[in-house]
Amino acid sequence: MEIALEELPWYKRWSYKIAGASLVPTIVSAIGFAYIGIPESLQITVRRWLPETAREHLLLLCTTGTWLIVVLVISVVCLIWGGLGSHVTLTLVERKCREVYDSYVSLRQESESKSINCYRLFSNWLYSYSNHLGLTVDERVSLYKLDMDLFSCIGRYSENELFNSKPNRLYPREQGGISRAWEMGKFQDTEAPDPVDDMQAWVDYNVNKYSFTEEALSNIRMKSRAFYGVRLKNSRNETIAVILFESLKPNGLPFGKLARLLNEQEKTNLTTLIESLDEHIPTLKSAREEGF
Repeated sequence: MEIALEELPWYKRWSYKIAGASLVPTIVSAIGFAYIGIPESLQITVRRWLPETAREHLLLLCTTGTWLIVVLVISVVCLIWGGLGSHVTLTLVERKCREVYDSYVSLRQESESKSINCYRLFSNWLYSYSNHLGLTVDERVSLYKLDMDLFSCIGRYSENELFNSKPNRLYPREQGGISRAWEMGKFQDTEAPDPVDDMQAWVDYNVNKYSFTEEALSNIRMKSRAFYGVRLKNSRNETIAVILFESLKPNGLPFGKLARLLNEQEKTNLTTLIESLDEHIPTLKSAREEGF
């Protein structure tokens, strides 16, 4: 209540405070109406709780009937005060809540307008790769950043919307094609069996070669058969990311074009971009510091 009143002029503050002090009037009105509503014999018993001198003094001022009317008037006034005060308080708090919410929306919009959507930026960068290489709906390219010994996807592109969605999970450093690129610097593979013809053979291949579990493979939407992965290192020779191309077909990736595209200069350009935007990319460490 004080927060809602602090910006108002003094006379309005006191008016709201008086109107908002509705608890005591509400109690008084309840007691008054309870007294008026009880039988006269009980009213006499209640009056006898007052000191005798006080009763005599009050009877000198007015009769018992007149005092009953006074109690009724006071009870009605207190009832109106209590109801009006509750309404005023509720209206004031609702108005302040609307102001706070409007400020929140304004600040959020301002923040979003100034922030950098890194995932979209990197996905657009990968789109240029896909367009240059002529990749089809059977291919996908993803960029993974190393984050506390796990890889998070910071960019992805595929002509196939089914494979283009942003993943909401992290990837172990020692699992899948990402692990091979991280270990060897560059790798390619076209040996995976066709899951359409023999799903169990495809599962066994990935379990044995890439350390996947069958449960993890069951959650993979794109059951790729060809991979091309490249490790990205910074100027301090530290691995910071892996870029991974995938295809549903064993002959779906143009390995020669990929090698020429991802030359040392292009890897340096992409690494520099990642490091320059590092503070804008959500990380596990920042989430932990925020209490998540």
